[in-house]
Amino acid sequence: MHFDKKIGRVFARIYVERALIVCHGLPYEPGSVVEKSYTDLAGFFSKRGFPTLIFDFSGTGLSDGHFSLKAWVEDLLRIAENFEEVSILGYSMGGAVAVRAAAELRNLRKMVVVSSPCCLDMFTEQVLKLVYENARMKNTLKGIGSFESFKNLFLKEFTEIEPKNWIGDVGAEKLIVHGRLDEIVPFENGLTLYNLAREPKAFVEVEKGDHFLRHDNRIVELIAEWLDGKIKEKIIRI
Repeated sequence: MHFDKKIGRVFARIYVERALIVCHGLPYEPGSVVEKSYTDLAGFFSKRGFPTLIFDFSGTGLSDGHFSLKAWVEDLLRIAENFEEVSILGYSMGGAVAVRAAAELRNLRKMVVVSSPCCLDMFTEQVLKLVYENARMKNTLKGIGSFESFKNLFLKEFTEIEPKNWIGDVGAEKLIVHGRLDEIVPFENGLTLYNLAREPKAFVEVEKGDHFLRHDNRIVELIAEWLDGKIKEKIIRI
């Protein structure tokens, strides 16, 4: 993939053939990933030698379209296919989408899934109402309509991408990371994904970690070390 940019008076073309793609979850606050801590995350990984791409999924942030998990999978596939080789780092729902896309990608080097749901059964009526009400109040998900239409589409599409059914089809190296104290996506989700994944795989149990591990510098550093091939352990407790 190449990018064209004017630098002062000069026209420049930048080529990037290998990239780390970072996938956000269901947004809690309005705005683009470029306005949030994802920018710091991209800067950190880029300095560590991983050219990093951050983006807003369809129906969120600065992107067009309506919210749809199916569209999110299509977004990720379309982006990844522009590179010779990619690694993917997915947070929360972004990790679930990453698993589904990874089952199709042939240029995937490594995948990291952080605090991600494995199974449909965690999305109860109460959970979906909380997601919907926050999205309506803060306008974080575009085009979601009524609660019933949102719920029906969400359940239909999550059933189609349910990570527990796809993680076994991902042949690339996998790192599953989950916090013991995660009150949004319980720890057992990460453990289930790890158990269903085939080798090569590794699991990080964050003993005092909550759902928001993106803000934990220890975990970000560990992910960078793993992506760089410096961590060989299969089970890590931190």
